[in-house]
Amino acid sequence: MDTDKRNILVLSVAQGLSITTTNINMINTGLVGAILAKDPSYATLPLSLQFLTIAITLIPVSLLMGKIGRRPMFLVGAMAAFAGCLIIAFSIFNKVFSLFIIGSILLGFSQANQQFYRYAAADNITTKLKSKAISLVLAGGLIAALVGPEISRYSFDFFPDYIYLATYLFAALIQIFNFGILMFLKIKKPKPLKVLIRPLSKILIRKTVIVAILAASVGYSLMSFIMTATPLQIVNVCKLGDSASATVIQWHVIAMFAPSFFTGSVINFLGNRKVMIIGVILYIISICVGVMGKTIEYFWISLFLCGLGWNFLYVGGSDIIAKSSLPEERAKVQGVTDFIIFIFVASGSFLAGILHNNLGWEIMMFYTSIPIFILFLSIVFINTREMRTI
Repeated sequence: MDTDKRNILVLSVAQGLSITTTNINMINTGLVGAILAKDPSYATLPLSLQFLTIAITLIPVSLLMGKIGRRPMFLVGAMAAFAGCLIIAFSIFNKVFSLFIIGSILLGFSQANQQFYRYAAADNITTKLKSKAISLVLAGGLIAALVGPEISRYSFDFFPDYIYLATYLFAALIQIFNFGILMFLKIKKPKPLKVLIRPLSKILIRKTVIVAILAASVGYSLMSFIMTATPLQIVNVCKLGDSASATVIQWHVIAMFAPSFFTGSVINFLGNRKVMIIGVILYIISICVGVMGKTIEYFWISLFLCGLGWNFLYVGGSDIIAKSSLPEERAKVQGVTDFIIFIFVASGSFLAGILHNNLGWEIMMFYTSIPIFILFLSIVFINTREMRTI
């Protein structure tokens, strides 16, 4: 197996293990927050600070990768996730909300590193293959879809007096395996080209890049917004139980990552513009189904379509971003674009708890149609010829 293929395989498995921990946290963080926080409105605050940490640390992490390499930072990220999960478990044991926040911040730093798995796979390969490399790494998230919800389903009450403690201990253990997998990664630093490095503003001001950032930002933030509130609605409002919540999230995550086996090929065939429009349509249907009923079937279909919409918007946007910069420009471009994306994501997760608690599920879902409509107009009115140049 040549180095590029091995790296894609390693990063795909690492992606799966990393997102398994993330997925476990996403399923349970709002529920743990509701137990530990004095005010239910702040149940999703740790998750919001987690996403904010991702946004704040993305640029420093990207720049450090440019200097010391991808692998060292990926290994540091895995250990940060391990420590963060242990601190969260300790916070549950002692019922200390502030420790829950600290653990979530460490998870955020870990995820800032994990965000570059997809870009690392695209290093040193031809432009035509970048789409497939990115999508195949994201496909590793299927591991998370199969493993994360099952761990949550069967471990949340392992210690009856400390609900969700065992779940986070398992999440920490997964990162030990992730650390071992990442040791096999070998990425050469790209050889710098003797060209004039463009100002960051000149790269980001291109219409295609703006639309790509908007697609990835809206797609990811709405997914976070809906996914964060769903367990609260299923467990605390509709009283359908933790098992129902885990099942819905499991199929949601499957929908997020399963299409990645062919999304790269679809992008090469249809183009990024059409793929992102499909993502928008899937989100619109998801929102409509989400407010039609309160049984598990409606949540299942809504979250499944939400996952599909995320995949098409996030992979389509990431592909454009990956192709928009030269090797010397990658660190700053990828760092800044992901910073923008996760500012949106942090805002979405924070608003989810507040809007769900104060306005209810239906009105909260209605508000998601606003950014989707703006994104749809942005994609539709961009010059088709300019989009084909990426």
